[in-house]
Amino acid sequence: MSEAKTYDVLVIGGGVAGVAAALQCARSGMRTALVEKTVLWGGLATTGLVPIYMPLCDGKGRQITFGIAEELLKGSIRYGRGDIPAGWAKSSGAAGQEVEDLYPEACMGKRYMTAFNPAAFALGLDEVLEDCGADLWLDTLACTPILEGGTVAGVEVENKSGRITIRAGCVIDASGDADIAARAGAPCQELGSFPSFLYQYSSLELAREAVAKGSAEKLVTWHGGGSANEFDKGYEGTTPRLSGVRGKEVSAFLIESRRIARQKLAAEQAACGPDGRKQLYPAALPAMAQIRMTRMIEGHQTVRTDQCNNRCEASVGLIADCRKIDAVWEVPYGALVPKGAANLLVVGRCVSAEGYAWQVTRLIPAAALTGQIAGVAAALAVRGRTSPNRLEVADVQRAVQDKGIVLHV
Repeated sequence: MSEAKTYDVLVIGGGVAGVAAALQCARSGMRTALVEKTVLWGGLATTGLVPIYMPLCDGKGRQITFGIAEELLKGSIRYGRGDIPAGWAKSSGAAGQEVEDLYPEACMGKRYMTAFNPAAFALGLDEVLEDCGADLWLDTLACTPILEGGTVAGVEVENKSGRITIRAGCVIDASGDADIAARAGAPCQELGSFPSFLYQYSSLELAREAVAKGSAEKLVTWHGGGSANEFDKGYEGTTPRLSGVRGKEVSAFLIESRRIARQKLAAEQAACGPDGRKQLYPAALPAMAQIRMTRMIEGHQTVRTDQCNNRCEASVGLIADCRKIDAVWEVPYGALVPKGAANLLVVGRCVSAEGYAWQVTRLIPAAALTGQIAGVAAALAVRGRTSPNRLEVADVQRAVQDKGIVLHV
């Protein structure tokens, strides 16, 4: 080993969930390391070019998600496009009514959400992380968990310096794919996704509209295509669902997704005339696979579809559906605690969820919320010289409530 490091808390993955966890840990006085395999923070929101911060409200004018999730929403537009609605119009939809026909543009002025520019969000995340005092590791790949019995004592990582051993009092898996949990032997479930592709493009028509409006907000916008949409119902194509946790399937997902995008781009350029490639062209491609749900842990508790708007005594925060009005879930602490691996918390899109509820737990607000909750729990565990799975839920609840987080519907 070329190096060895020790921290109070080690966070693996610098997406929104990992950023929130690292912020909370560092602000709690923990010696914190945040490890990210790419060169940008934000995960799918930035490197993955997914430009919508989903709602913090229930769609009927009531905010339900607070804390770092709200801080990051505001930070997502600090250096770029997007607006926070001054207020939220009360929807005429009944509780649980699907609003697919409104999603997302028509919902923007009604719900506490915003579109943002991924590059601007990445710069905002740089700023907030630099200020928090965490030790930041970019371009660093997490490899193997360090196991002592059934306890995750740290993770071996690798970067330009070689292989590095990082030990910690508590480890938070924010990889988005439960990589550390799975490699530590924790039971997991897999789903994957159909090939799909969201990328930025610009055109002469967009430039003309920008000049006419005196705003560059939509000078660059988005195109999508493939076999999966927000509702996982499918666009065109017959490609099967592919896993996001096996190397060759990730490669197949990326190649097929870009092939679909290339075909659509060629057709659109041809429609612009003989100079179509100069009239409309791609401005940026995602630098990671846009697979929404890959692998999740089997937790000591689970966010269940049938628990929508129901009370959960072990709740540590609330998350809302972006597709339905008045559809809120209480997140139990045990959903972040994997079975079969001690000293480990799992956050973001790979927390324990079931059925449709997984479509909700994978969204940005849920990622930020679970990241902050894990940061609170990790600090409690380190100070108490214990493992997160041994914490009293009531102690975690009191600590998150002190951060302004609401626990019950």
